[in-house]
Amino acid sequence: MTTSVLSRPRPATAPVRLLPAALAAGLAVGALTSPGQTLLGGTALGGLVNAVGPWLLAPFVLGALARSPRVAVLAGVLACTAQVPGYYLVAAARGFAVSTPWVLAWTAGGLVGGAVLGLAGWAWWTGAGRWRGAGAALLVAVWLTEALVLFGAVLRYWDSAAVSAVVGLGLLAGLGAHGRQWGAVLRWLAPALVLGVAGFAVLLAVL
Repeated sequence: MTTSVLSRPRPATAPVRLLPAALAAGLAVGALTSPGQTLLGGTALGGLVNAVGPWLLAPFVLGALARSPRVAVLAGVLACTAQVPGYYLVAAARGFAVSTPWVLAWTAGGLVGGAVLGLAGWAWWTGAGRWRGAGAALLVAVWLTEALVLFGAVLRYWDSAAVSAVVGLGLLAGLGAHGRQWGAVLRWLAPALVLGVAGFAVLLAVL
């Protein structure tokens, strides 16, 4: 018998606590990214502070803590978009120029990515119904397609591609363990990878 979404317990995180936490988490991740680029730039770990995948982890986690899909979307958007001012405020304080068009572009991307990954996190934790496995598959696909498309096919940064691929596979193993979703995640992975490739194609065309 399949457990329904409504009968599966949700994390006990009220919106009044979750949403400020999402904002704070986003600002913190963004703020740490700028010095992280200096410390890790030029190494195999550089992709961890100069890529899309790492910035989508916070929305996913905050979405998983939400009590409803609507709150998950809002928490994801707050976490993702807050990374933009967090990053650029620290970058400006460190003497780097800030481009308004880039701020607007990444904010727009954060609205979309935050909403999608916030909902993905909620679906992963719920682990039931027709979308079982889809949430985890989306996050895994982001890391794997970034490894294949951005770091591999486009930039030829093979060391960063390998790191992103390892993280993606690690997420597949770890997220699938929740509710034994491995099979469901694998069933959704192919369409999620197609969406990921299309998404990075659009991103590269815009950039």
